[in-house]
Amino acid sequence: MKKFIILSILIFNSIIILAIEVGGHITEDTTWTPDNNPYEVMDNIYVDEGVTLYIQPGCEIQISSALCTSSLDFDQNFWFQNGNNTAKMFWVNGRIVAEGTEQDSIVFTRMQDDFDYYWGCVYIPENGVDDLSSMSVFKHCHFEYSAGIGIVVGYVARGVLSIRTGYGYINNCTFYNNGKAISATNNLTQSIEVSSCDFYLDDNINNYVEGIWGYNYLSIHRPAINCKPALLADNNFLGNWISVSSLYFIDNKYTDCIELHNGYDDYTSYFYGNEFYNSDTGISCDDVSFLYIKNNQFIGGYDGIDISQAYVEISDNYFEVCGIAGPSAFELNGIVKNNLISDTNLAISGRYEEIYNNVFYNCNMVSSVIGSSNSFLNNLMINNNDLCNLLADTPIHENNIIINSNIDNIDIFGNPVFRNCIIDFPLEYPLIDGGGNIIVDSLQAQSIFEDIQNGDFHLADSSIAIDAGFDTLGYYYPFDLDYNHRVWDGDNNGTAIIDIGPYEYGAPALGGIEGITYNPITGDFVDYVLIKINNVPGEFTFSDSIGSYQYKLPAGFYDVYAERVFYDDAVEYQIEVFDGEFTQLDIPMNETVNVQ
Repeated sequence: MKKFIILSILIFNSIIILAIEVGGHITEDTTWTPDNNPYEVMDNIYVDEGVTLYIQPGCEIQISSALCTSSLDFDQNFWFQNGNNTAKMFWVNGRIVAEGTEQDSIVFTRMQDDFDYYWGCVYIPENGVDDLSSMSVFKHCHFEYSAGIGIVVGYVARGVLSIRTGYGYINNCTFYNNGKAISATNNLTQSIEVSSCDFYLDDNINNYVEGIWGYNYLSIHRPAINCKPALLADNNFLGNWISVSSLYFIDNKYTDCIELHNGYDDYTSYFYGNEFYNSDTGISCDDVSFLYIKNNQFIGGYDGIDISQAYVEISDNYFEVCGIAGPSAFELNGIVKNNLISDTNLAISGRYEEIYNNVFYNCNMVSSVIGSSNSFLNNLMINNNDLCNLLADTPIHENNIIINSNIDNIDIFGNPVFRNCIIDFPLEYPLIDGGGNIIVDSLQAQSIFEDIQNGDFHLADSSIAIDAGFDTLGYYYPFDLDYNHRVWDGDNNGTAIIDIGPYEYGAPALGGIEGITYNPITGDFVDYVLIKINNVPGEFTFSDSIGSYQYKLPAGFYDVYAERVFYDDAVEYQIEVFDGEFTQLDIPMNETVNVQ
């Protein structure tokens, strides 16, 4: 089949509309311009190997579509059978560079203006690209009403962008009412970025359940060996769900969705700075993976996090009206630190190595499975209806404040020991008094905090929690919930002793490392760079949308590792941090390919 372009002239009420009918093989580099709008794709477009189709800002591409109201229609109309498929598609063995602008986006839509009609997809097979320089790029594009195409028995290209090469750059695009927005499955991710995009469905599509596609936004496979996970940053997801196996998920908004599901064994994902609103489940994982979840907001829905087997570190997050359903495997599996969880039915469950510096506030139940935390340290549990099994079979509870919370229904398995805790219940068998505990009444509880009525749980001046804790010398974590110094001499008696609860009274803030991530050739900032301290996965942050970052640390020397898709890894060795000061460290990031 050869490339063909047909010029059609349509006349309506003396207005001349020019339409360019396109289809077949594109055998040489070709540019589509908005002067020829609209482009009507009457037959499949094949971008041949080694060829680039450039699409300029303002182009409108209308693809011949087919009726699809059920799975039966999909079977009849949406299969590729020797090129004879009713709903048309792009088959890209070369590359597409579709770069619109904020003022003039590029539109991919169906030709037929009918609710039940859909076109195929942009299909990039695994033999379509072998390096970054020949990958497809989509900027400021609008994609709508794509269903996917069955390529062979057992494989359906279900994304409007179905990327089997593992390479792709998608930026500032919108995806509206597609069966699936982006799919990068059945092959290993090489280098993929999806940033500043909007994904949404209208109410009719969201309630339309007869189709077979499931209307999920993303399916992205695990990365190839020595390749980075896909980067999803600054996107807006409204309704539906995401299925991934390894990714960097940064500064996204995830609203009224089903879940973000992380699957496949032995892969690592980072979730940082995201907002999850009213989703059934924010982040879920039922495979043996490694998840690092930090500095996110989870508001509404059912479970903010639901992890069944993965090793997970959950830190610095805010949960409201939802909580953490953690790993239930036999092994202790993860760390929960510096989180605030409030106003939810079930605050926390699961088995963890350590739970420390958290606030559990106004929850119906604070629960944990039998044989849970090895260390339950410096937490605050206040105004909770039921503590349930949180105290069950845990060797040591140290420096916790547990008040105004019902313990009558606790099922005790074993003999948990309490040391230097502030509580308002007696330590009776099988609970063990390890010494240093302070039992208070409701009036005394008021005086512990700055403003208990308004939820300010910083310690008040002369609080009984100041310098009353246990294990000052052996305390491993040198920060409190505010990342202030820990341990500190709060009562000024010349001896520094850790305080009880998540806050250290009167302690100054830590210093650390701060700076920007930038391109040394252009001088431009580089956004969303993963920064790890001493290459420890859980000790991380990301630079923000303008390349700025900050990480709080005690005084010492640190190696700083930086990585991002489309850039070479960088390491800065032996960076010195002074107490209470921030060391300026600007990190150069060298591009492997220019996608900007």
